[in-house]
This record gives sequence, C-alpha cells and structure tokens, in this order.
Amino acid sequence: MKSDELVAIIESHRAKSIGKDGSDVHSERASALDHYHGRAYGDEQEGRSSVVTRDLSETIDWIMPPIMKAFLQSGDILEFEPSGADDMDDSEQESAYVNHVMTKDNNAFLYLHDAVKDALILKNGYIKHWFDDSVKITESEYNGLTSDQLIKVYSDLESEAEVEVLEHEESIEEIDGQEVPVFDVKLKCKKKVNRVKIQAVPSEEIRISKDCRGSTQEAAFVEHYTTKTRSELIEMGMKKEFVNELPAHTNIKDAQSVSRNSLSSESDYDTGLDKSMDDIEYSEAHIRVDYDNDGVAELRKVITVGGKLPPGSEWNEVVDCVNITSFIVKRIPHRHIGESLDDELEDLQRINTVLTRQLLDNIYLTNNQEYIVNNRVHLPDFLESLPGGVKRVKDDEPVSGCVEPVPVTPIMNQILPAIDHFEKVKDNRTGINKLSTSIDPNVLKGTTKGAYMEGVNRASQKVEMIIRMTAEGVKELALRVHELLLKHQDISRIVRLRGEFVEVNPSEWKERTDLTVNVGLGSGTEDEKQQKLGIMSELQDRMGGLGLVSAKQGYELALDVGKALSFPLPEKYFLDPASEEFKAHQQSQQNQPNPLAEAEQAKGQMVLQAEQLKAQYKGQLEQLRLQNKSEMELLKIQVENSDKERDRQSKEAIAILNAEVQAFIAGTNVDIGKPGIGAEVAEGV
Repeated sequence: MKSDELVAIIESHRAKSIGKDGSDVHSERASALDHYHGRAYGDEQEGRSSVVTRDLSETIDWIMPPIMKAFLQSGDILEFEPSGADDMDDSEQESAYVNHVMTKDNNAFLYLHDAVKDALILKNGYIKHWFDDSVKITESEYNGLTSDQLIKVYSDLESEAEVEVLEHEESIEEIDGQEVPVFDVKLKCKKKVNRVKIQAVPSEEIRISKDCRGSTQEAAFVEHYTTKTRSELIEMGMKKEFVNELPAHTNIKDAQSVSRNSLSSESDYDTGLDKSMDDIEYSEAHIRVDYDNDGVAELRKVITVGGKLPPGSEWNEVVDCVNITSFIVKRIPHRHIGESLDDELEDLQRINTVLTRQLLDNIYLTNNQEYIVNNRVHLPDFLESLPGGVKRVKDDEPVSGCVEPVPVTPIMNQILPAIDHFEKVKDNRTGINKLSTSIDPNVLKGTTKGAYMEGVNRASQKVEMIIRMTAEGVKELALRVHELLLKHQDISRIVRLRGEFVEVNPSEWKERTDLTVNVGLGSGTEDEKQQKLGIMSELQDRMGGLGLVSAKQGYELALDVGKALSFPLPEKYFLDPASEEFKAHQQSQQNQPNPLAEAEQAKGQMVLQAEQLKAQYKGQLEQLRLQNKSEMELLKIQVENSDKERDRQSKEAIAILNAEVQAFIAGTNVDIGKPGIGAEVAEGV
C-alpha cells in the first residue's frame, strides 16, 4: 500500500469518527464546558439578572475529593494476583514496581485528576501511555578539577550516559603548597530516558471509530489529533528539510477548544517571526488496516504531520495495542461514549438559573420600586433612587395623586422552596451531596450517628459506582504499563520498593492479566477498617498459637494496618521477612544472648520450683490429714467404748435399785400385816 493511500484511509476514518469537529458529541462537550464554567446562555435581557447557577461545577467539586482519595490514599493503586504459590514474590515485586512507575515516575494525582474530571464533564476522559526511549542531551561545565576529581566525574556520568568531551583546558595551580594540574572541561551527555510516560490528553483531541462498543483496544481506529511545533517534530527525529516544507496550521479554534479555555478572549501569541514555533497538524493514529496486502488487517501506529507521512519506517509500524486508555464514569452498554454529570444536570441547572434570576429580579424590584407618575412631577428625581433622596413636584399643584408606586408581590417564599426541591432532585439523580462526601457525622448537628451512617450508605452507592467504573480504566492502564515495561525496559533498574532498594529487570517478567485495583470500596469507613483490622490482629494472635501464622503473614497485616492509619510508607516500621536484613537480624539474635529468652528461662525455673514446693506442701498436708484421721478414729472408738461402759453400769445400777425396791415392798408388807396396803404401794411404784 502506498503512503498516500494510507493517509487517505486515515482521513476517511477521521471524517466519520466520534469526536470529530462539528459532531454531536463535540458540540455537547462544548456546551458542557460552558455549563461547568457558568457562562451565559445567550438569552439574557438587559436590566435583568444574568446570573448562571453552577450546579455542574458544585457537584463535580463535591465528588472529586472522594474519588481521588479512594485511589491514592493507600499509596498502592493496584496489586497483581499471583498465578501460584511459587509466584508470590514475583507478583509482589511487579506490583510494587508498576505502582512506583505510575505514582513516582509519573504524577498519578494529576493525570488521574484530569482524566476523571474530563469524564465527569465530557462523557469520556483519556490517558495516553508510551515508553519513552528518546535521547536526552545535556551539556555541563566543570572548572578547577584535579585529575582524581575529573576521573570520578567522568566515570559517574559514563555509568549512565554516553559522554563526549567538547572542551578541555589544563592549567597548573598551587594546592596545599604543591603545584598540581587542574582541568576545565565541558562535557556533553547523551542519555536514553527509558521511562514509561503517562499523560492525560484533552478529550477533544481524540477521534475514535463509531463502531467501537467499549475499550479503545476494540476500536478499528483511534487517533490523537493535535498540533506540534516544527521544533518538537525535529526533536522527535523527523528530518529538518521535511519539517520545514510542511504547511503551518491555520490555528482556527473549534467550539470545544474555545469552551475549554476560560481566557479565550485573549489574543494568541504570534509565532510568525519564529518559524520553528509554527504549529503543525499532528496525527498519531492506531488503525487496523491491511497495509502489507496479505488479506489480514493488522494494528498499526501511523504518524502523519501536515497531512503527510514522514519518511522512515519508525512512523508506520505494527503495534500490539492502542496507547490510549478511556475512562468512563457512567457507562452506556454497547457504546464507547458514556454519560457525564452534565447529561444529568443540564436541565436542572437551567431551571435553577431561571428561578434564581427571577428571585433576584423580584428582590431588585422590591428594593428599587417603580412608580407611575404624571407630568406634574420633576421626572429626573424619579429616575434614580438614593437613600434620603428628594422627589419634587410643581409648587402650584398638590402632591397627592402625582405619584403611585407600581405594586410588586414578593415571591421569595414561593421561589426558595422550589429551588430547594430541585436541589433534592439533583442529589437524588447524582447521589452526590454532603452525606455521600462528608467523613464526619458531627458536621450534621442534630443527626444521630446511626441515621447519618444509614444516609451515607444510601447516598454513597452512586458515588461508589462511579469509583468502580473509574477503576476499570485504572485496571486497563496498569495492564498497559506492565506490558510496556515487559517489552521495552531491557535493562535493570535499582529503585526503592517497600522501604528498601532492589534491582528490577522487567524483561524477566511474564505476561499478566489478573490484577486487583485498590479503590477502598467494600471495607466501610476508615474507622470501620481500623476496627476490622483490629479484629483480624486478635484472630491472627490466636491462630499464631496454633502455628497457623507465619512471619510473612504478620508483616502483611502490619502493612495493612499502617495503610489504614494513613501512613504513606508503613514498611519502614517493620522488617520484611523476605529481606536480607531480616535474615541477618535473625542470625545475630541466634548468636547473641537473648535477655528475653534468659528471662523466660529463669521464669520457667521459678515456675518449676514453685510446682515442686507446691507438691511437697501437698504431700505434707496429706500426711497430716491421714494422721489426724487416725487420731479421730481412735478417739471415736474410745468414746464408743466409754459409752458402752456407762450403759452397762447404768443397767446394773437400775437392776440393783429395782431389787432393792422389791425387797423394800416385801418387807413393808410383812411389817404391817396388811397385804392390801403393800399391794397399793407396789402398784404405785
């Protein structure tokens, strides 16, 4: 396929693409930006209120902080899932390094902020990602270096870049009483950047085929259409002669570009005096096309400038993926373009604008009342209203009947409830209000915490849905970053990951598709997370007694607790069980006396002695008990024998007494000779 044919295909796709100049999406985005900035609708009347309410802006300002916090508060945006037990260490290192690239090498807060905000206002946000292997050239001068200093400077620079000596001058100076040679040098360093670059791009610069139903990776055509200066094109590697022949861009701003720029009324800088700063039309298109005529369309990255394909194969090459990721906060099934908050609030903002204008007009008329006058008054006095002002009439005419105020009915009591009603409608549509974005129930005085939390849970569901949809974009972005590192970073790099410096070589990685994006959902508020981690810590202590918790698992829990407490680097407070430092620490602990171990041993000996004393005392107590038992049994026998003796003696005494009584009775009967009296006495006895 010829170059001009390929350029024609690209232009044909662009003319039918979503987001092209003049398309419906393009116009809707321009209107959304006007609504966000609170620009006039164009129907304002002179002498009447022209205020525009900022419903869209206020809603987005409320929702942006919790979205950004959900992704960035933990420090780690994502975590790759291991494919097996032997993949744990590799997946952890890859997760840590990709997080480092996304948050440290690139400003994650800015590119996520811009992409998410574009999606909230303009339906879609876009982030571009690529591996920058360009050469950065710097020149530096060093004066008065000794030979040792010069060697050190040169070796330090040469370890990272290609060094060329541009200028060299030697002289003799006296140092510490000795004459030594010193050098003045000018060095030129050429260093490859070798970094993944991540940048949010304006949505109006993206064109995408209409048949795309989801991710940009599924589209037949995706284009980043913008401008670059001649100087930038030459720095990219294009030939100077080719670039200087390109026509300058007309720089006619479209509606959306004007709407995005709040300072559009200011004149543009005139670059006509400096040709190197001329804007040139620049297109970076990812297109599926059968360029090699083999009957199968391949994905190609094609760069055109000024409607031409630059000479060289590097501007037209086969690629594996599209280097642009789309972010959507409200997905429409089977469509690439999503819904924005402006789609939900456009009518409400217009209604609130009308009601607010009418309210203000009514207040103005109430405070600056109009009058019906006749020709007897001095009209200029009635054309202005001043505190303590004077209204004059003719001297020969009575004042009464000259002026009559125009009646104005105050409508504040009717308008304010209407405005409040539409505010509630806005809250219900978007789910964005103080309940869904506030972090402290005490800000709503007079509301119980239980009722507050119930309201938060209901109101935050829509916000959580927006965060969850945003997480899909972050997930795709992370996979593309991992893929770029795997394919293009062919040298090792020493970086600080989890508190220690490690060597990372992405060329040894394997392809991954399974990852988890940490967005802070599903764990409740920060207080609830901390409480749950406290329960997990107690459970881990119990399981540790059964040998079911390792040092590695305890370390991971400690990191999660530190992150829940909002510490950015909790790993600096603990030793990683997998680190060499931990192993050395363990070895030193084994070789040195351990006061804690000795104390535990002494404690064990004391416990053993106490147990022995306890057993000895228990034996003595048992012996004493047995002795006392024997004495008690002997005493009991003695008491029983004593009781039997007393019983025997008592019986003998009774028998003797009974015999004596019988003898006495018998003797009495003999003495008196009267058996009857003795018989009566005997019967009485």
